[in-house]
Amino acid sequence: MLKRGSDQDNWWQAYPGLYARELAAYEEHRASYRPLIQQDGTLILEVLWPMESGEIIRLNVGYSPLHPFCRPLISAPELQLERHQNPFTRDLCLLTQDSAQWHPHQKVADFIAERLQQVLQVMKLRRKEQWSEAASLEEQAPDPVTPYHMHVAEDYSAVFFDGQQPVPNAPLGTAVFLLQDRMERGRSPPFQAILSKVEPLSGTWMATPFDLPKRAGSWKEVIGRWVRLEPPFPESPGAILAAAEKEMERQSALFPAQLKKLAAIADNDLSITAVVFQEELSYGPDNKGNGWFFLVSRRVPGSRRRQVSLVRGYRLSSDMFSRLPVASALKSKKVLLVGCGAIGSFAAVELARSGVGQLTIIDFDLVEPGNTVRWALGRSVWGLPKTAALHDFLYHNYPWTSVVRGNAKVGSAISNVEDVRKLEGNPMGQLRGLIEEADIVVDTSASTECQGALADMCRSIGKPYVFGHATEGAVGGVVARFNPGAPGCYVCLQQHWSGKTLPLPTIDSSGTIVPTGCNAPTFTGGAFDLQEVSMEVVRSTIGLLAPDVYDSGDWQLSILDLTENGRRILPRWKAETIAPHSSCSCGASQG
Repeated sequence: MLKRGSDQDNWWQAYPGLYARELAAYEEHRASYRPLIQQDGTLILEVLWPMESGEIIRLNVGYSPLHPFCRPLISAPELQLERHQNPFTRDLCLLTQDSAQWHPHQKVADFIAERLQQVLQVMKLRRKEQWSEAASLEEQAPDPVTPYHMHVAEDYSAVFFDGQQPVPNAPLGTAVFLLQDRMERGRSPPFQAILSKVEPLSGTWMATPFDLPKRAGSWKEVIGRWVRLEPPFPESPGAILAAAEKEMERQSALFPAQLKKLAAIADNDLSITAVVFQEELSYGPDNKGNGWFFLVSRRVPGSRRRQVSLVRGYRLSSDMFSRLPVASALKSKKVLLVGCGAIGSFAAVELARSGVGQLTIIDFDLVEPGNTVRWALGRSVWGLPKTAALHDFLYHNYPWTSVVRGNAKVGSAISNVEDVRKLEGNPMGQLRGLIEEADIVVDTSASTECQGALADMCRSIGKPYVFGHATEGAVGGVVARFNPGAPGCYVCLQQHWSGKTLPLPTIDSSGTIVPTGCNAPTFTGGAFDLQEVSMEVVRSTIGLLAPDVYDSGDWQLSILDLTENGRRILPRWKAETIAPHSSCSCGASQG
């Protein structure tokens, strides 16, 4: 059993002076108050607030348990505003979502005096259609209907739909969903669904069905219903469905066969009804579009009763990458990533997450349990080829990136004649083809042999090349990038390092182990350090792919230090330029 908090956990007891000042502020504004509840860190006051017009507005003022640091919540049970108020809880929206809007030194009564009058003035201006004056006083964000209902939605189910979903010019019809069950959770079996298309009850509808670029697993087609309704909507999913049923019955009164068809759909063990309506999608009186509710009716096993719930709908549209402006420049780009270990696995995920159009991943290794401390994925992929594990994860989670995988060790030699006969073509030619097809080559193999070969091929073919690796003990790292025609090349870098004319990253010579049962040494270190290198590999790659959108910087070599004099320091990157080395021909064949 949990222990109840002490008096020090109630802010009004821990800070009695603050509490007294809060109450005094109401009196200064001629507002009367009385506590409705005052326990377990929660203080709610009923406040009778006098307006300049002489009107008295009853407010419920809920203080945060972490007052004064966190904002209060104020409801007006007897007000009914078309905007800036939750239609069900009557909570007022007196602040934007920006947490910096609330100032801990401000007394709540002063805050109400400042903001309540402003909200009421905004509503008055909107009713008079004085839109520009209203816009000067309120946050210019949309106020859609659907978010106010999400508190009654299922926790684990979801419907995805096209933000520009074409809807027939009809009052109702059938809807085609693609549905896949999700892991069993809670009382209602959850699912994910795609709204493929909505069709009229009769006639031909030529709209192209909507789908994700890729779908994994088993999906089934489910025929549902759709109907147009007008807000406002009741809070209960069952009441919304009842309103939808009533409208479908009214619209189909002259067509009993159609009504029978819709009734048969509603009688399925699982029936989905989509309600489409007009709601504000972006700020402004005319910026409206289709809003959607998705209502699910399930037959209760062993009973004639049905259970109705609301399922969250998620709009997929062309602006879904708006949080990352560079994504639009990456959707046509192709990346060849060689090496999917501790650095490359995270780089692969981030490149797909950023919206790269095609990602080809090459590696030969398997995911071992010991890799868990520094590999991108965990227990579910132990024992799988690294490329297979990453391919499946990216396929499931980032459908806008096409992922191609190859299980191979770049540059591996063969001494058995029979093995040569099993080859499906010349490995050199295959690698050259992959490089020629890519827009950039990223090397996270941590193999100097692989780096030398890939750097040479990229320079001769004219492709950008990026390599990155961590040092022993994960105390440092290197990321280098080479554009075609750059003065210094990979060989120059190696010569500079040999001659100590460019700095080397920090290493921990004791940071190497041979795990029990393994014959290959590996370095120590966790993902929390190694990802410093992975992220710079990704940033450098994106900078070379889309320099007009994402600043690539003006360096070729970046060196990471995580320690100094044996102690951890904040990640420190040093930028260097790779000048041509006197011993390198930079472009001639490196024999």
